[in-house]
Amino acid sequence: MNNPNINFTAIDFETATHDPNSVCQVGLVRVENGVVVNEYSGLIRPPDNFIWEYFSREVHGIYPKDTADAPPFAESYPAWKQFVEGHTLVAHNMSFDLRSLRACLKEFCGLDMKFKTYCTMNTWKGAFEEGCALNICCKRLDISLLNHHNALADAKACAELFLAAIRGDRELKS
Repeated sequence: MNNPNINFTAIDFETATHDPNSVCQVGLVRVENGVVVNEYSGLIRPPDNFIWEYFSREVHGIYPKDTADAPPFAESYPAWKQFVEGHTLVAHNMSFDLRSLRACLKEFCGLDMKFKTYCTMNTWKGAFEEGCALNICCKRLDISLLNHHNALADAKACAELFLAAIRGDRELKS
């Protein structure tokens, strides 16, 4: 897999609650032959447009007023499905993002899909004394993370972390 011509999509979700089907933002970065070729970011109205106040205030800064006019997942997905369907997916903490993607696809679109995945958190685990959180990995590798917990910013950082792992011939983990 350590191929400079690798193609993948980095994905990140922000959620409204701990429920995997409560996605309120998606960020996607498409990489082909090691180069970013496309990006997508969109707000998604979670069920009942309910967002925990703590998540809004302390995590991602997305409030119900921000998602009130956003499409629900089933209406949002057609605008960005070309980023995920048939592509290798990469996320920082893939178990979280894959659980959210699969839960929303199943519940709101009636789809049960399988994906080839890699996790930059697992790939970089043990590399840095301070841990393997996204912001720590980015700081240690001098990768820009301008707006942590904005889905697109996190997806961009994840894409760069994955490319750094490939360039450094680091073992890629799912």
